[in-house]
Amino acid sequence: MSELVRLREDHAKLARMFLRLEHIIGQRGAPPQMELFEFRHELMTTLIGHLKLEDWALYPRLIDSGDPDTSAKGQQFKDEMGGLAPAFAAYCDKWTASTIPADWAGYCADSRALLDALMDRVSRENRELLPLLERIDRAA
Repeated sequence: MSELVRLREDHAKLARMFLRLEHIIGQRGAPPQMELFEFRHELMTTLIGHLKLEDWALYPRLIDSGDPDTSAKGQQFKDEMGGLAPAFAAYCDKWTASTIPADWAGYCADSRALLDALMDRVSRENRELLPLLERIDRAA
């Protein structure tokens, strides 16, 4: 499977997971702990795997493309990602099986902010980065 196909599939899977998290935080109270744990584990595993793929395959190919505009765009996104990954890690550390039900409203607010940032990021990657990678693949 090509990197481009994998990135697009990851984005589609992440979009479905983001919708699921929106549904979860739209509830009046926390779902059963095991249900939420399983979902959070799946989200974390998927997102971290996707970020690693971007770090190892997407950004280097764009940055080393030889085209100044493509290189600059790849570097810009790589630099921006440096802030989102630690924010996600802090979110995962903050919200545990005991803190989520103790502060459901706080968890929902933090989840909403994280979701907004992640959805914006995936949308921008689909719109700006993946077409650049597609162009590089066609030229190869």
